[in-house]
Amino acid sequence: MERSLLVCLVCVALALPAVANSAHASLPVEITATHPLEPLTALEMKAAYEIVTARFKSDPDLPDDKLRFPMLVLSEPPKQTVLVWKSGDTFPRVAYVEVLHNESNRTWVALIDLRQSKLISLEQIPEGAQPALTDSESKEAEAIIRAYKPWQDAMRARGVNPDLAYLDYWAPGDAPLPDEVAALLPHGQNTRLLRYLTFDRGAKLDAFDPLAPQNPYDRPVEGVVVTVDMNAGAVVHMTDTVVHPVSSESGNAAATVVLKPLISEQPRGSDIDRQGRLVRWHNWQFYVALHPREGLVLYDVRFADHGTLRPIAYRLSLSEAYVYYGLGEENWVWRGALDVGEYNAGMWAQTLKVNQDVPENAQLLDAVFFSDTGADAAYETGARDFPATVALYERDAGILWSRTDPSNSERDTRYARELVVTWNCWIGNYVYSFDWIFKLDGSIETRVLLTGTTLNRGTNDASEPSAPKVGIDTKGVLVAAPNHQHFLSFRLDLDVDGPLNDMMEMEVAHLPNTGFKNSFTATMHYIDREGFRDANPFTLRHWHVEGSNKNAFGKPTSYALEPGGVAVPYSAPDFPGLTRAAFAQHQLWVTQYKEGEMYAAGPFPNQARAVAGLPEFVKDAASLAKQDVVVWYTAGYTHVTRPEEFPVMSAETIGFRLVPRGFFTRNPALDVGDESRNAGN
Repeated sequence: MERSLLVCLVCVALALPAVANSAHASLPVEITATHPLEPLTALEMKAAYEIVTARFKSDPDLPDDKLRFPMLVLSEPPKQTVLVWKSGDTFPRVAYVEVLHNESNRTWVALIDLRQSKLISLEQIPEGAQPALTDSESKEAEAIIRAYKPWQDAMRARGVNPDLAYLDYWAPGDAPLPDEVAALLPHGQNTRLLRYLTFDRGAKLDAFDPLAPQNPYDRPVEGVVVTVDMNAGAVVHMTDTVVHPVSSESGNAAATVVLKPLISEQPRGSDIDRQGRLVRWHNWQFYVALHPREGLVLYDVRFADHGTLRPIAYRLSLSEAYVYYGLGEENWVWRGALDVGEYNAGMWAQTLKVNQDVPENAQLLDAVFFSDTGADAAYETGARDFPATVALYERDAGILWSRTDPSNSERDTRYARELVVTWNCWIGNYVYSFDWIFKLDGSIETRVLLTGTTLNRGTNDASEPSAPKVGIDTKGVLVAAPNHQHFLSFRLDLDVDGPLNDMMEMEVAHLPNTGFKNSFTATMHYIDREGFRDANPFTLRHWHVEGSNKNAFGKPTSYALEPGGVAVPYSAPDFPGLTRAAFAQHQLWVTQYKEGEMYAAGPFPNQARAVAGLPEFVKDAASLAKQDVVVWYTAGYTHVTRPEEFPVMSAETIGFRLVPRGFFTRNPALDVGDESRNAGN
C-alpha cells in the first residue's frame, strides 16, 4: 500500500485533475504562509474541512454525516520543490485529510489544493486499515462502558465505586477478538475496536488538590478488560478473571525537600534569533514545527561554515514508538502500543510550564491542530489551540574545550552553551520528553526522557518473575509493574552537503601482523543497498552519511550517527506485536528517499495485520550509492521495574548523537569565546 495509494496521496500532485463535483469548492482562502513547510492556519484547516465535507454531502455513494477527521494537516510539498524554493517564490499549499465513518467502517484520504480551493483526490483506504484513535471516540466508548452492567458489577465485586473509576482507552493491540465473537460482527476481525482498562480514581475530580492530583494509574483494577465495537457502538467482549484487592495509594508525598531558586538569566538578551519558525543560533539554522502525528519536526538543518550555510539534514523527526509488556497473561499479551501511529502522539503535546518543564529563558511556540469532530459550537473553525507546546532555550553545558600551556601552566578554557529544542507528550500512563540539543561543535544530540507512571497490575503474594512487586499501601495491598520495552524509531533524512550521499559503516578492531600488540584501527565499508544493520558496542559500530564534497584531507565530508540507548526485543520472533513493529528488530535501517515513506510501521498501523513500513521499504534493496539516503535509528530501553519507580518514575534517558566526521577542516568551536575575552582583544 505504501508504494501505491499512500505515495500518491501524501505527495503533492498538483498536476492531477480535480475530482468530479469540485463545483462545491469554497471561495479561495487567504494564504498567509511565507514558507512551504509552514503549518496550516485555522482558516486553511476550515477551508479544507468545508471542501471535503461538501464532496461527501454531494455524492450519494458517500456518507454525509457522523464523520470524524483523525488527521488534517499540511501535505508537505515534494522535497525537490522545497530544495529549489527561494523566499518570495510561490509554493503549493495542499491539505491532507483523513475522513472516518464509523458506522460503515470506512476511511478515506483526501488532498485539497488550498490555492485553487479544489479537491485533488479522494481515495478509500483498504478494508482492515484503521486510522489513529480519536478523542471523540474515546468519550463515546467510555459512556457505553459506564452504562454496561457487567462492568459495573465487576467493579463492585472488587470494591470499586463505578462512578469513581477511571477508564483508560487503548488501541486493541496484538490480540484479535475471539473467533466466536468476530463471527457475529459484520466486519469480523476488521471491526474498529477500542479496549479499556480500569483504575480506581477513588474520588470525584473536584475533590483533588490541583497541586497534588490523584494518580489513578497507581490503583489498577486487575482482571477486567472491556472491548468496544466502534462501528456499532457496543461492548462486544469483556474479560472478568482474577479479583485482587485495589490499592489505596495516592501517588503523592509532602514536599519536604524544598529547592532554592536556580535562575537562568540573560541580561543582554538571547542568542536565539527567531523569525517565525525559522531559527538561527550561532552557526546553526533550521525550521521548526509541531506535527499532530510525529510531534516536533526539524527541517532544513544547516551550519554556517565561514559564511556558507552548509546543509546537514532535510527533515528530522520521531517516526514511531513501540511499547510492549513481558507478562504472559491473557489480559496483558495484547498490550502493545504504537504511540505515534495509533494515538497521533503530537495531539498529546502538553503545554510547557516555565520552571517545571523548561527554564525561564525559554522561548515558547504555539501549535494549531484540527479537532476530529470538525467545525462545531466548541471549535468554530474546527481548529484547536495548543499553546506553548514547543520551547527553545539556551543553557550552560560545562567545559566546551580546555588546554594548558605546558611551559607556563596558563590555561585556555571555553565554556559550552547548548540550544535545546524540546516538546513533551503524555500518552496514558507514560510521559515522553524529546530534546534536540544543538552544540557549538557542530554536533546534535537527541535525548528522550521517559517518565510518568509504570503500567501497574493488581496482584497478590505469589511470585511473578515478569511483574516485580513495586508498591504496597498502608493496608498491605500490593501493586506490581510488569517489565516492558520501549523502541523509538527516528527518521533522519540527512543531506550532508546536499541530497546525494553514500552510507558507510565504521568499526574498530585489533590490527594484526604489525609487529606490535597495541595496534588497532577503524575499518570501514560501504552499505550499498537498502536494508538494516545492528549495533555492536564491542566494535564501536556506528555509521556515516557521506557527502559528495571532499574535505581538505581528500576524504568525503560526513556526519556520523553514534548509537545511544540500545535494546533488542525479548519477545518471540513471531510475536504479532513485533510483526507490526518490525523496525524494533534492528537499530539501523537505511532507505533510498521516496515520497510517502514516512513511518517506520507504515501509515496505518492501528489494527494492521500485514507487515508494513520499513520491511516493505527495503524489500527491493534499492541502491544507496550516490543517492538521497534516509537513515532510521531505533533507540531502545528495557525497563525491568523496581520499587523506587513507584508511585511515579524519575526520568530515564535514551538517545543518540549526530556528530561531524570530516565535515569541517578543524574544530568549528575553536573561535567560541565570551564577551570578556572579546573585550580583552
